[in-house]
Amino acid sequence: MKTFNSWLRAFAALLLVSGAAGCKVEFPDNAAYTCAVEADCGGDGYLCTALPNGGPKYCCLPEPDEKCNGVDDDCDGAVDELEAACFSGAANLRNVGACRDGQSVCTREGTVACVGDVLPAGERCNSVDDDCDGQVDEDFDRMTDPFNCGTCGTACTAQQNCVEGQCQKRTELDCGNGIDDNRDGPADCADRDDCDNQACGAGCTCQNGKKTETGCGNGVDDDDDRSIDCADRDDCDNQSCGAGCVCDQGRKAESLCTPDSADEDGDGQLNCNDTDCERRECGPGLACRGINCVEGACGNGNDDDTDGQTDCADVDCGGQSCGMGCTCLASAKTESDCTDRLDNDGDDKIDCLDPDCASQRCVAGEVNAVCISEKCAEQNCRDVTDNDGDGQMDCADRDDCDYVTVASNGATVTVMCTQGAAKEVQCSNGQDDDGNGAIDCQTGNADANCVSGECGRGCSFQNCTRRETLCSDGRDNDGNNGLDCADSDCNNQSCGTGCVCNGGARRETICSDGVDNDGTNGIDCADSDCNNQSCGTGCVCNGTTRKETVCDDLVDNDGNNGQDCADTADCPNNTACTRMVGSNRVPGVCQAGSCT
Repeated sequence: MKTFNSWLRAFAALLLVSGAAGCKVEFPDNAAYTCAVEADCGGDGYLCTALPNGGPKYCCLPEPDEKCNGVDDDCDGAVDELEAACFSGAANLRNVGACRDGQSVCTREGTVACVGDVLPAGERCNSVDDDCDGQVDEDFDRMTDPFNCGTCGTACTAQQNCVEGQCQKRTELDCGNGIDDNRDGPADCADRDDCDNQACGAGCTCQNGKKTETGCGNGVDDDDDRSIDCADRDDCDNQSCGAGCVCDQGRKAESLCTPDSADEDGDGQLNCNDTDCERRECGPGLACRGINCVEGACGNGNDDDTDGQTDCADVDCGGQSCGMGCTCLASAKTESDCTDRLDNDGDDKIDCLDPDCASQRCVAGEVNAVCISEKCAEQNCRDVTDNDGDGQMDCADRDDCDYVTVASNGATVTVMCTQGAAKEVQCSNGQDDDGNGAIDCQTGNADANCVSGECGRGCSFQNCTRRETLCSDGRDNDGNNGLDCADSDCNNQSCGTGCVCNGGARRETICSDGVDNDGTNGIDCADSDCNNQSCGTGCVCNGTTRKETVCDDLVDNDGNNGQDCADTADCPNNTACTRMVGSNRVPGVCQAGSCT
């Protein structure tokens, strides 16, 4: 984009409008030219646009995309306005239920943040899929829920139960006195019709016909099961055991780790000294790591622990998130979400184009699509699924699936992807392996691929006989125990640039490229294959040396520092030559190393 820096903006309004209609204006980079209409800018894609906030108009060459750089890249009069939708939650929850995309915005640090997106929340009874799992109000049984009886929000009184979606008067009113008050047989919590979800005493609630501990930090066995508080794992695991305390696997664990907090779990260890606090927040932008309170927010552009290192440059951030789809590795931001079409680590490389994404999944929720050679590649070529989302499924995806096995019998491949389809490649077993109704080379019912098709990379069928067609890859492509030139199929075939197979051996055919083309440790004329062969214009191999054959072109053709007649061995006396007289080429003959 051709625009101008902020220090020129005040000066821009004083510049004269250039040229009349039809003229063409050349704008040097970073120069400011005011304008009134598009024509003032001379064409070539320049737009007459206004500075942000109603500033003066100027000529601007738009770039394809807006970047977070404090500049109006797309020349629309606004700075750093991004148009891409975003979602900071799990990709599989995007636009499911109440979850909605937000808007990508530029931060002060020049990074991209996602604002306004709606993330999963705890499910409420409100006819909305709050937790974005594809189910609405699934945690509520409106047939029995006294707080949502029949419909969401319809609450029964303390003297009522919800029965088949209707609030009905309870008969057992005290669920913790050990008495069958309504004389219907079950007493207290065992009377599920009346007591489910009702209190059975302090810190006790009836659930599923039994007492359940709900006060997990009061030091009392509220449900009389001989397990107190966090030791009552069935009821208290992951429940609060007091301020800053949570029950974890049968024990109290510290959950509040800020410097002003106390020893909430009573184990004698405070804050980051308590192993429960590992990676928990210990202050704004800080987290416990070991016994230290260190950098914990690794993508906010701040040196939160004031150690002189910010975000990923701080060793404390190793392996931690530096934003949506970004992870700190080796003191740098790296792309960790290769499926969202965003440049998460800010290196101008998106998803598979980012080396960080090599061998990583490139389609959300799809294990059979990974980044290979900077593209999203299909990894399963027989699941009837377009795994990489390129519009080509299985064998039709030739870039990824050509020569990939579709079916096998033990170690023997029977069906393979070739030429965009699944084809029979076991053509000697009398079986219709690919299910197309044709069998091997059976007369009148032969499989077309077995008659004249491919049997793999560098292998073709000729009437069910496998033939090597690629003679330079170091592989026995047709499986007859003959590699490349050692396979008679390769006789007189190329074994690479400047190499041809000859009678089971590799033979050099280009003798002027400075390369040992046949791999015999002889380069060009040093290889006996090159004897009497050209080693370049005006050069022929003579034995194992280069010999000048053109002596009148003013060129040292054999590279021995002797040009034409000066090469007395190859251009002896009386050999025709050319000499320069002024600017003219004059014919002559070699005499004593000179052209006369």
